[in-house]
Amino acid sequence: MREIHFTCCSCLYSIKQYLQYLRLCHKSLTFNSFSSVTESLFEPVFCFVDFAVRWFGVAFVTVVICLVTSVVVIFYMNVIPFVFEIHSPIYAYVHVAYGHYLLAMILFNYYKAVTTDPGVPPNYSTNIPVTSICKRCIAPKPARTHHCSVCKKCRLKMDHHCPWLNNCVGHFNHRYFICFCIFMLLGTTYVSISSWALFRDCFRFFEKLFDIKKSIYSFFGSDVAEGIHGVKLRHALNINICAKKDRFFNSSTVFLWILCSAVTVALGCLTVWHILLITWGETSIEKLINDRERFRLKKLRLKFLNPYNFGYMGNWKKLLGFTDFRSFVLHVLLPSTHAPNEDGIVWTMASSVDPVHFETNNLSSCV
Repeated sequence: MREIHFTCCSCLYSIKQYLQYLRLCHKSLTFNSFSSVTESLFEPVFCFVDFAVRWFGVAFVTVVICLVTSVVVIFYMNVIPFVFEIHSPIYAYVHVAYGHYLLAMILFNYYKAVTTDPGVPPNYSTNIPVTSICKRCIAPKPARTHHCSVCKKCRLKMDHHCPWLNNCVGHFNHRYFICFCIFMLLGTTYVSISSWALFRDCFRFFEKLFDIKKSIYSFFGSDVAEGIHGVKLRHALNINICAKKDRFFNSSTVFLWILCSAVTVALGCLTVWHILLITWGETSIEKLINDRERFRLKKLRLKFLNPYNFGYMGNWKKLLGFTDFRSFVLHVLLPSTHAPNEDGIVWTMASSVDPVHFETNNLSSCV
């Protein structure tokens, strides 16, 4: 009886070992670096998006250049003559000078944001602090460095990959990016306000055009109006060669105001979000990581402290590279190519951060 029992136990143990072996084989054959099955299923979609962003980046930059050029041309043709016509010469010159200043700052910061490399980790032949290993590059990463799936590189202090720049926003071009957003927002707001009076009059022009056409159809009847509305309507509106210019003037002014107003709203939301991130001393990626860490520590009744948060004004000074009013004018209000204060590899930390909290955040924020 004991022999039978021993034999049964041996068989069950062998079956259990065999099942564990099959389970291990299944896991080894189906293993991937994704955190969930959903993420694995959506990986082809992510790859397609990265491919599209990488190859359509040049098209996005071309669209930005074309739209800015069209706004500048229409502003010169329509708005500037209107400003000189209704305002005093001094006010008009100041008005136009401010517009040209915004244009110069927009073009400078956009060019630098597109052409400046955000920074990559160096070859670790020397003793440089490393916080983690990149799973894609199979290379060590310093603090605040993340891998860009579009550029296929690790970027120093990566914030995000911007398709409108065809470039990553990282350590060495983060200042150009936020300055471009702020000056572009000021520029579109300036154009929208300056062209509002013209847009209002042009919009009324199209309303009158529709009302006259509608009255001709109702007075003559649809059959007669179809034959004569081309003559009657042109006669009523005086649409000759000179009036065609007026129609182009109205259409271009409406296009100018609608485009700038739409960009003001969309870019305003993006700019406000990045202003808040900079004020908090975080990047877009660090915001997601730090929020998870805050939630985890909150359950343990611990307070999360960001080691890279030097206060509201301190964070802006570190990013923009100014210390007083003179350096603010030279480095922020005027075109400047000065380098960041830090190299993007070794970071100074706020003195008020507890070492335990710093170690937790430092490891979590660099995965």
